Formats: sequence, C-alpha cells, structure tokens
Amino acid sequence: MYVNYYKKTQMIEGENEPIGIVLCADKDNTVVEMTLGDDVKNVYASKYLTYLPSKEELIKIIEDEKELFQELNAKEEE
Repeated sequence: MYVNYYKKTQMIEGENEPIGIVLCADKDNTVVEMTLGDDVKNVYASKYLTYLPSKEELIKIIEDEKELFQELNAKEEE
C-alpha cells in the first residue's frame, strides 16, 4: 500500500499519519477510494483542512471536469 511506503520513506518525525486519496476516471467510470496506513486508528484531517469532501462529492467534481474537458475538446475539433 502506497500510504505505508510514504510513511516509511517520506514522513518526517512529528507528522501525523498520512492518508491516501485515489482518484481514477475513464470514459464511463469514476472511482474514489480513501485509505489509511496499517494500524491507523485516528485521522487528524482538521489540522490541514476544515472540510474533507465525501467520495460522492469527489466523484461529482471529477465527472464535471471530464464533461468540461470533453466540451472543450469537441470545440477544438470543430
């Protein structure tokens, strides 16, 4: 798991545990996954953001961006 790799190779002493957010999109599907490292019991996201979007909100953002990209791409082809 890349979160554990990051923890072992990149984390600085005193930092909170990392979280991973994977955003994947193709033509017909959008996937959002959130993950924690092994043995993580607490997440302190409030220290970095006052709000963390839900999976559904992230999927909506990605799908909106895909639609905008497709519209711009279609205009360039005209």
